[in-house]
Amino acid sequence: MVFQQPSISPASDGQYKVQIFSQESGYDLYIANAGRFNIEAYFGLEQLDSLITKSQLTKYPNLSHIQVQTLLGSIGATKGYDIWIPRTDRMKLDWNLTNQFECNAEIPLEYHRIEEIIAEIDVLWIERGSGRLRALFEVEHSTPIYSGLLRFNDVHLMSPSSRATYSIVSNEDRRSLFVRQLSRPTFAMSKLKENCTFVEYSNVYVWHKRIVN
Repeated sequence: MVFQQPSISPASDGQYKVQIFSQESGYDLYIANAGRFNIEAYFGLEQLDSLITKSQLTKYPNLSHIQVQTLLGSIGATKGYDIWIPRTDRMKLDWNLTNQFECNAEIPLEYHRIEEIIAEIDVLWIERGSGRLRALFEVEHSTPIYSGLLRFNDVHLMSPSSRATYSIVSNEDRRSLFVRQLSRPTFAMSKLKENCTFVEYSNVYVWHKRIVN
């Protein structure tokens, strides 16, 4: 991972402080003053060098908001989760990208008191059987990242027992904006900052190819 100023600064000793957290759905990399980023595998230097080389040679499609929703839903369904996508978006899903998957008819009962908030989140991964939220994704193609973080914060505060992860999905050039917005005192005090990651569109595309194809 490459950091570009003025995104984050090293600690007083010149080092970047990082921690790895184990989650049921994978691993998160926490970078001090930057936030939490989802990772799904460990790479040594050789593997990382190979990955970088391949990524430089790979041309990624220019994905739309709805196409990213489609891929995230497909990844979750393949991983064994039930999927929620807002009803108004379901007819627009792009089945040219992946096999069709079913979307839940209703929000799980446990979350009915915050249904108005949660039903508008772009993609939910719901644990099959228990109905517990496991991952929430907001695709911020051109809409304000801050509005997605506020929705996440509402869910996080009103459902404190949830062990879900929260991900803002957008273009790489909006990552620094995500870092700045997530560093606001509101999200630090609620501890959303500890559970929220940034996922870039090309990462979703590669993730889908690795998991689904």
